[in-house]
Amino acid sequence: MPRESSVSRFAQVGFRGRSLIFLAVADVVLFLIANVAYGAGDQHGLRIAVSNVAWVLFLLGVLLLIVFGIIALGQLIWRAVRRRRSGFPHGLQER
Repeated sequence: MPRESSVSRFAQVGFRGRSLIFLAVADVVLFLIANVAYGAGDQHGLRIAVSNVAWVLFLLGVLLLIVFGIIALGQLIWRAVRRRRSGFPHGLQER
């Protein structure tokens, strides 16, 4: 019985539609936190630190969203190609 690696198991679980939606919502919330904490821009101390941390997390979330979205799209295309190849005899095309 072959064992799945933790990376492939993460790929199967991590790139589902709900995960991408959750990541997008979390990204919007981080963006709002970063902007609210920044305020008028003349703040110092903790508010600027919170704003900077939220901004960095927002940017990492956007990067992950792009990467996971591309991978999910690639998986979708790959499954469609495999299904099309296995479902139709050679020479016949879907109409």
